[in-house]
Amino acid sequence: MSLKYGLNLKKKAQAPTRRTLLDDEDGDDDEPEHSGPAEEEITTFGGKAPSKPAPGLNRPKPKLPPKKDDDEDSRQDLSALRAAKAQVKAAEEVDSSIFDYDTFHDAKTSVTEAKKAAEKQDAIERKPKYIGNLLDAASRRKQDQQIAREKLLQKEREAEGDEFADKEKFVTGAYKAQQEETRRLEEEEKKKQEEEEKRKRQMGGGMQGFYRTMMDQQEQQHKAALEAAEKAEKEGVKLAQDEEKRKSDAELAAEARAKGINVHVNEDGQITDKRELLTAGLNVAPSGKSSGQGGSDHLRSDKRQAQSAFPLRNASSQQASRERQTRIMEEQLAERAKRAREEEEEERARQEKAAKSTKTEKDIGDAKARYLARKAARERGEA
Repeated sequence: MSLKYGLNLKKKAQAPTRRTLLDDEDGDDDEPEHSGPAEEEITTFGGKAPSKPAPGLNRPKPKLPPKKDDDEDSRQDLSALRAAKAQVKAAEEVDSSIFDYDTFHDAKTSVTEAKKAAEKQDAIERKPKYIGNLLDAASRRKQDQQIAREKLLQKEREAEGDEFADKEKFVTGAYKAQQEETRRLEEEEKKKQEEEEKRKRQMGGGMQGFYRTMMDQQEQQHKAALEAAEKAEKEGVKLAQDEEKRKSDAELAAEARAKGINVHVNEDGQITDKRELLTAGLNVAPSGKSSGQGGSDHLRSDKRQAQSAFPLRNASSQQASRERQTRIMEEQLAERAKRAREEEEEERARQEKAAKSTKTEKDIGDAKARYLARKAARERGEA
């Protein structure tokens, strides 16, 4: 036994490797055990005899049974497809053009273009934009004032009772026509209010009424667009053509070089510095989808969106505001009449008081004169 200097330790015995169930199945296929030392097979490059794979490496895996979920999903997809085809067929029987989206888009585009053309034509003709609405509002206010005045007179007659029943009455034809017009307006307002209440009951409240109102407004806008398209078609107004596409940098550079301006372009055909395209004076850049024309065309009124002087309001709120204004005018007229009566009574009382005060001073003067006469008579008698 030889002794060596240093730390002499025995080599630890290797622990036996644990084998799992998977190792029992696949370990034999992947790494077969060898009782002896591992042998390395050396072959020449390009040899004709390839090495044979170990037996058991290409063992076919067992096929799993098909899942039932896949069959159910495929059956559901087929049933949904058949149901969709049946719905499409039923819809086409009702309306053959229900899925003709291209025609609908073309019609919608033509309506929009016709509306734009009509607005441009109105801007060129310079028709009054707000005066019509202002005149209508003034006429409505005048009618409301007339109705309030008539109601006030009716209340005064009811308060008088039979005081002037024996007096002769004179009624002119203009007054009769005015009364008929007033009754007609009241009937129209009452009818509108009833229709609005009926529509409210049908729609219901909450979000249902909100969405219904929004759909009605969209329907009104669609009708207005159709009317504008029909008007443009009748008057022969040309529809607005599609706006020109914005020019690319290569086209701008070519135009600049044609004008004698030196423009630098990179490898991708893009202008490196667009300030080279600027010229002396006011350089108005086209905004949005404009055609790029300079000048004051962007300031024209036809470029602005047409808007009404009075926004669309709910008919019920408008009716309520008119009734409130009528009541306010009635109160104002009643207050004015009351103030006039009070002023008249005050003037009459002042005149009566003035007359009484004048008569009293005269009486005082006469009494004083009589007193002085009696005093003078006594003085003469004593003398």
